[in-house]
Amino acid sequence: MRLERLVTGLASLLLAAPLLRAQNATQFFPLSEVRPGLKGVGRTVFEGDRVDEFQVELLGVLKNAVAPKHDVILARLSGGPLEKTGVILGMSGSPVYVDGKLVGAIALSFPFSKEAFAGITPIEEILQVVPEPAPPPPSGGASGARYTIVHASTDPPGGGRLIPEGSGEDLGSPGKAFPAGSSDESLSSLRLPLRFGGFPSEVIQNYASLFRRMGFDPLAGGALSGGESASVGKAELGPGSMISLMLARGDLNLNADCTVTYRQGDQLYACGHRILLTGPAQIPFSQSRVLATVPSLAISFKLDAPGPLVGTIRQDRFGAIYGAVGDKAPMIPVHIEVDSTLNKKADYNFEMVQETFLSPLLLNLGVVSTLVATERALGPSSLELKGRIRLSSEAAVDIEDVVSADINTPAAAGAAISLPLTYLLASEFSDLRVEGIDLSIVSRNEKKNATLEEVWATKSEVRPGDHIEITAVLRTPGGDSVALKIPMDIPESVRGKMLSVVVGSGSTINALQSRFTPLSTSPRDLGQLVRNMNRMRRNNRLYALLMAPERSFILRGDEYPSPPPSLVETLLADPAASSSVIFSGTSVVADYETKSSPYSIRGQKTLVLRVAGARN
Repeated sequence: MRLERLVTGLASLLLAAPLLRAQNATQFFPLSEVRPGLKGVGRTVFEGDRVDEFQVELLGVLKNAVAPKHDVILARLSGGPLEKTGVILGMSGSPVYVDGKLVGAIALSFPFSKEAFAGITPIEEILQVVPEPAPPPPSGGASGARYTIVHASTDPPGGGRLIPEGSGEDLGSPGKAFPAGSSDESLSSLRLPLRFGGFPSEVIQNYASLFRRMGFDPLAGGALSGGESASVGKAELGPGSMISLMLARGDLNLNADCTVTYRQGDQLYACGHRILLTGPAQIPFSQSRVLATVPSLAISFKLDAPGPLVGTIRQDRFGAIYGAVGDKAPMIPVHIEVDSTLNKKADYNFEMVQETFLSPLLLNLGVVSTLVATERALGPSSLELKGRIRLSSEAAVDIEDVVSADINTPAAAGAAISLPLTYLLASEFSDLRVEGIDLSIVSRNEKKNATLEEVWATKSEVRPGDHIEITAVLRTPGGDSVALKIPMDIPESVRGKMLSVVVGSGSTINALQSRFTPLSTSPRDLGQLVRNMNRMRRNNRLYALLMAPERSFILRGDEYPSPPPSLVETLLADPAASSSVIFSGTSVVADYETKSSPYSIRGQKTLVLRVAGARN
């Protein structure tokens, strides 16, 4: 038995060596020599991991076909199953040769075409996708999520609260980056088949249109992507082999497939077009085994099972993707524990790519899928959320909230949990590395909403330095009353005759502070961003702003309420200093909050306090 394995291994090495030498000695067919009527061959996998050939007839060059200075070679394909299937999803990247020289990669097709017409990305464009010298840093802003950092005079240096700009469900919406397009019969990039494993069908359907706008084609049969195919040697991964880009793997699996165009040593080019056009990327990939090629009137596709990870995609550009065989991409492990209404606990574990745009979307999908698998999506329900996003800097972002609704509560939970990750990954701090995400979700088959009904203070007239207590009364849907207490200190620095206390839910106070006191700065470093995020206002608490009609300013992230006129004049006289100062006509002199509650709170109330003995 050992002798047989030894012979098999030696045979594999002997076969692989000429393959690699042939790859390194590949010659290229220049675009300038492409003429109508040239015949060639293409290579792809129709079944198993065997690379088969098909016939290609070049019909000409379409100048500037898909973008300025991006030409496409038009071709007719034949042979193998192509007469029945036409161009197949997963063929993106299949290499085409004329006289043994590499012309380019199958990359485009005509939707609903009766024949296998395809567009070929020229090899010159593919080779322009060059490797990065080092792993890329996080790229800020890709998610489109925006926020404001607001301050109160009682905040510690570098402190503040992060306030989302807009509603949490709309922030960083992937749909904004990928507007809906029209479906016609013009030449278009072959979509990458996207396979789901462990995701409920209703979740896939809800997100299908978004993934199509992103350039993917969600396909049924995702369970096949849950198991790994037999291990293959890295040396066997050559032109025409099929690869799977592993976006998530574990109890939940999500992978997109395309074909290798060219390999030189450990450098690999594939797909013949972009994935998301992110530029630098860190997406792990594996070799995939095709179980069947399925003809379809709409678009034919391959059913496949990916194998172990063999490398990492490092570049995602317009003309191709570039990867390195043997590299290991960092992934984010996610653990979700659901305390179900079925009186049992369920644990889910998966890992996902760390990518500014994709990771929050994948986390959202994972949370919604695990909840839909056990909990109700229709009818009164509440979800108590707790967790942590662990960072390599030993810091962590805390997750805590309550969402409650009559319909689709899992979607609200997914948005609430993925939002902090959106802000983290959209930052431009090079030292950011997410080590893992741990979540605990308690589900209840009842609404846990509460409305702020009444507030009062122990004193209506206060003096600087006084301690008072605010009482807030919440009313539940069942008519019960819940009282919450907010201790409050009147600052010694208060000057005017009147103060206002605004008490409300996290969302209402956020909206007020963004509009009334738009004092904001960007975090100076990752530590400050984490501190600000951990003070994000949540649905399950009440917040109180103590406000005075006094001028204030923020300098380098710290607020200075009621500054002396002499200091203001000094700042305005110095252009270098004044350019870093943000002024406001209202001062938030203190910012308080209650302890967490089991309710999702709504509403807002305002108190007016008279100030006796204030300094003028």
